[in-house]
Amino acid sequence: MRTIFLLVAGMATASVAAAQAPQSPATLSLMPVPAALTVTTARLSVDSSFRIGIVHHRDGRLERGLARMTARLSARLGAPIPPTFGTERTATLVVDVAGQGDAIPDLNEDESYRLTVGDTQAVLQANTVVGALRGMETFLQLQATDGRGTFIQGVDIRDVPRFRWRGLLLDVSRHFEPVDVIKRTLDGMAIVKLNVFHWHLSDDQGFRVESRVFPRLQQFGSDSQFYTQDQIRDVVAYAADRGIRVMPEFDMPGHSSAWFVGYPDLASGPGPFAIARTWGTFPPTMDPTRESTYKFLDAFIGEISALFPDQYWHIGGDEVEPVQWHQSPAIQSWMKAHSIQDEVALQTAFNKRLFAIVQKHHRIPVGWDEIFQPDLPTAAVIQSWRSSDALAKSAKAGFRGILSAPYYIDHQKPASDFYLPDPIPAGTTLTPDEQARVLGGEACMWSEYVTPETIDSRIWPRLAVIAERFWSPASVNDVSDMYRRLDPLSRELDGIGIDEIDHGRRMVRRFGGDSTALFEALLDFVRPPDFGGSGPNQMVPHTRLIDAAVADPHRSWDMMGRARRAAKGDTVAVAQLRADFSEMMSLQGRLAAAHAQFPAATDAAPVAAALFDLGQLGTTALDILARRAAPTSTWRASSDSLVTRLARQRSFGPLRPTSADAVRILINATADLPSSSGSP
Repeated sequence: MRTIFLLVAGMATASVAAAQAPQSPATLSLMPVPAALTVTTARLSVDSSFRIGIVHHRDGRLERGLARMTARLSARLGAPIPPTFGTERTATLVVDVAGQGDAIPDLNEDESYRLTVGDTQAVLQANTVVGALRGMETFLQLQATDGRGTFIQGVDIRDVPRFRWRGLLLDVSRHFEPVDVIKRTLDGMAIVKLNVFHWHLSDDQGFRVESRVFPRLQQFGSDSQFYTQDQIRDVVAYAADRGIRVMPEFDMPGHSSAWFVGYPDLASGPGPFAIARTWGTFPPTMDPTRESTYKFLDAFIGEISALFPDQYWHIGGDEVEPVQWHQSPAIQSWMKAHSIQDEVALQTAFNKRLFAIVQKHHRIPVGWDEIFQPDLPTAAVIQSWRSSDALAKSAKAGFRGILSAPYYIDHQKPASDFYLPDPIPAGTTLTPDEQARVLGGEACMWSEYVTPETIDSRIWPRLAVIAERFWSPASVNDVSDMYRRLDPLSRELDGIGIDEIDHGRRMVRRFGGDSTALFEALLDFVRPPDFGGSGPNQMVPHTRLIDAAVADPHRSWDMMGRARRAAKGDTVAVAQLRADFSEMMSLQGRLAAAHAQFPAATDAAPVAAALFDLGQLGTTALDILARRAAPTSTWRASSDSLVTRLARQRSFGPLRPTSADAVRILINATADLPSSSGSP
């Protein structure tokens, strides 16, 4: 294979300043930020004469990737660009790939690329097809339009990911997600350069895979909502076409009630068993003392591993409820006979047997951090969900690991909360060898409160900022610039069919009637609670106001930016904020008037009162800034305390205000004003 280039850490670090703050003639909105970026004055025009030439390696996956890129570029241009690819080195875009790379996406895949864009031609170079796919996404993000037409901004980019493992876990057990949802999620992952789809396929609430060896698994454990083997092969191929690995997870020995509905002999206690309809942990647990358990798992893994060619197999292993183990005389007797001291040691004994089966079928076991014990084989990969410290501890013990603890996006927190936590934080005590064992991380979307209708708005666009944390240099960490770039990225996702921008407005049109505009206005200023939804069980449809709200509404991003500019004296931003605060204060009365006709208004009334208070406080802060005279320290302290209480208070029903951050920026800005003895 020809080696086109290799990026070294020093070069990436030296160039990150340019990457974070691109110079004129354009302010770029790339996400994730490349490892090394130089912006030039060149602009490559894009019109119907745009042509692509492939030199050196060519295969079906590369051509399909270029066809997808061409289709998206044509849609933006509003004119056809032929999806045919010649061999001309004089083409508008020359794609120079050294070789295929791994036929099956692999942990060690070379994803690096170089992209140069001049006035007359762009050149994309990569060692592998996957590297070229990553470069295509960057090329599309460089597209812009001005009075002279559509163009690609001139750049010289040398890019390589910081971490090899950059994933999304999607739980389809608590709420099933159809194949079309999975595919558009994979499309979004490809845009932000994620490379692992962790498919959580079994839990207490559902078993979601067709087994032909053990058909009662899906017949009795799925409510007829499962993926056929053909559908799984289709999804795996679809992901591979985008350079994404698919790792299955079948949780065991706990979180396994759905297994036992069809095969009760696997369980540690007597039945009958049923699919769990509520959330939490449950007593049904696999029996680790019977040989029949391991015979069953050997046959099952042998069958299903043929559907998933990825090297890694996730065995779960979290939150094992040992009640049945304690209550079983047979299990207690077995533990005594084998000198097993407690349930932790019993689970470790189970894991050792299970790991041997997984490895027999040529897979590497992955498990949640509960499986980490000193005598566990270090071949296992530890996924740390309880703390970042757990990841460091396992790395010091010789285990490879991935971090998920800070990246639970089912918690409806703003993007900024997920952006700064790092798999290898500044000041880490890990040695270079130990740091090398940190493979990367995964965001987790557990589906207690997620349905096919709401899932896009729960995953996106916040997943993009986590993807940047896994790809870009650690020094790319400016939150305000992240939000600036997240907005165009959100529109990019919308362009491929991910429905996160209009999801809330579409939902409220269903129940809002004549007050639809009112509820739409409310959604600009509220979010769901950190963790929760509109119902406690699997049967709830999740179609209330809380389900229409999103964790980080775009208007909250705008208000924070306006607040920063207003604090510096920007009169336009001040006027915009006054309008924001006025609208916030108007909601309380408008919702009260709608209450009698629309029950959804009941959910909104408590948070509307908080928005009124925040609007008043923000308006007062703007007045103080306009007077250019500092308020009393007492006012600042009491105002800051009020904002904190309004931002955190749990008595607002199912919704929380999002404008507190903008108000706090204004309050903090008043501290820099000249001192005055006047009142606030």
